[in-house]
Amino acid sequence: MSLEQHLAKVEDVADKTFDFVIIGGGLAGCVLAARLTENPGVSVAVLEAGKAHLNDPLVTVPDGWMRQAYNPEYDWVFRTKPQARIQNGITTPDGKPDPSFYWSRGKGLGGSSSINFLFWTRPSREEVDAVEKVGNPGWNWERFFEAAKKCETLVKTPITNHPDYKDLYDSKYVGHAGPVTISFARTVSGAEHRFQQALQAFGVPVIDDALGGNLNGTFKCPNNVDTRTGTRSTAATGYLYPALTRPNLTVLPEAYVTRIITSKEGEEAVAKGVEFKHGGKTYTVNVGKEVIVSASTVKSPHILELSGIGNRKILEKLDIPVQVDLPTVGENLQDHLILANPVWALKSDQDLVTSDTLLKPEVQSKLKSIYGEELSGGPLYFALSGCTFLPVQTFSDRADEIIASFEKKLAERADKLPVGLKEQYEVQLEMLKDKNVPDIEIVVFPVNMQPGSGAPPFAGLLPSIGRPFTRGTIHAISKDPEVQPEIDPNYIEEEIDLELLVDSLKFVRKVAAQEEWKSITEGEMLPGPNVVSDEQIRENIKQNVSTTWHACGTCSMMPREKGGVVDTHLKVYGTKNIRVADLSILPLLTSVHTQATTYGIAEQAADIIKADHGL
Repeated sequence: MSLEQHLAKVEDVADKTFDFVIIGGGLAGCVLAARLTENPGVSVAVLEAGKAHLNDPLVTVPDGWMRQAYNPEYDWVFRTKPQARIQNGITTPDGKPDPSFYWSRGKGLGGSSSINFLFWTRPSREEVDAVEKVGNPGWNWERFFEAAKKCETLVKTPITNHPDYKDLYDSKYVGHAGPVTISFARTVSGAEHRFQQALQAFGVPVIDDALGGNLNGTFKCPNNVDTRTGTRSTAATGYLYPALTRPNLTVLPEAYVTRIITSKEGEEAVAKGVEFKHGGKTYTVNVGKEVIVSASTVKSPHILELSGIGNRKILEKLDIPVQVDLPTVGENLQDHLILANPVWALKSDQDLVTSDTLLKPEVQSKLKSIYGEELSGGPLYFALSGCTFLPVQTFSDRADEIIASFEKKLAERADKLPVGLKEQYEVQLEMLKDKNVPDIEIVVFPVNMQPGSGAPPFAGLLPSIGRPFTRGTIHAISKDPEVQPEIDPNYIEEEIDLELLVDSLKFVRKVAAQEEWKSITEGEMLPGPNVVSDEQIRENIKQNVSTTWHACGTCSMMPREKGGVVDTHLKVYGTKNIRVADLSILPLLTSVHTQATTYGIAEQAADIIKADHGL
């Protein structure tokens, strides 16, 4: 039977009862479905809003996302609250207030693991231990590290087009028997190694392993790609598809969840069913043991609110009956903010590859001659891999001043801050002061996100904030589940975030002035010679920042009195049998790309759920 034949029909789900109903067939949902159904006595239903996208070339080909990056068939597109962006001075390049901002999410089995940029990075040890410090006993580096390794198998890449750019790792810090295949990119730009060489002037080391808890330096990052087949490795291909033949797993795509149906038993809300739309009709699936919400940082709080779990004031305004008054649902939103325009034109005689030049016949011919028989495993593809993570003391000449300024402002408003947020800020400051804990990332980005635009070959050196101090919100604005929630990331509300980006751009320019980088470029294209002063740099940042689609925190795991939505067993406060298991539970954003972190969270969640039910 084909994979498609193993997918459910609506009659296989409607009015049926399953032990566990998982809302969302994205990354975390796929992991949980596979792990829970390892026990044949457990029945699981997965409701995924998107299509299955089985054997879809825009998913299976690793760089398919570049060829159709904004196709609405593959992304959910949300718009932020206009007032927040106007208020904080974020504008379009022509200076007009920008009323919209795109937040894309993978819609289909595998979720965003099917459309992301392929980076495979783990947080620093200190960042994971910080999660425990804000009130989550047991959620520390040791436990996370063991769970995270369970998901991966690293496959060696025999030949690359730039062998001086080393595939460095320590075998004891990677997984060797997990469902998701990772590898180092075969085809790279070549600009990554030159950037590494330029960084040496500033004492930035090339680290020999970036998956074991130390990120301070520059390195070639693995990708979720199987070089043996030349295909993207996703949560669907690694976890879900091999489990589809199990009789105790039922997966229904195009099932859009509208709410969790609950009843009150004493002071707790108990999930009895999940309501969903399929083919224009509304159905219900019954819950035997639990509902697990794994619908993303955007949709998980939205579904809770539609189900009557959230801030009473918000719910009553929308005429949604309150089941649990939990004011912090949808709060504590954090996201990596990246400066998208530090870009250098590349010389044509330096044997460099970009997403545009890879499409040229002469470049493809040369690469095929390099790889020879090694290319039998699949097509040519391009994957990003140039990562540099730096503490503020390395990239800023005024690190002490920036830290002291925020400490002063924090002291002035300490009595007005919620106790949980105050503790988060204190932990963040502790990491900011630590010279071994990175605070920004710089990505070498030889990718044209507007292919066919006629731009010359170029590479970006794009800095992003690792742990922003700004907090935003995501909330329902209608009781109609088809109306998407309002996203207000509140970018750069905290001045420290803006100042960190200012100094990161200055640092990038210093590195780019080194001969190792200058020798391969025609010069800086953007932001250009008219952006020099601090004020000009600040305005440039406000006009050219972007999301990195790494949002977390809207269903934060913390003590309830400190602003938590779920406890350390991921159970929603005030409910008996509703859990959240995805990136939304992370109370403090870490500096890395978030897919490997989400796998680690999902693996820990599976262990917790199994233990709680004696499975």
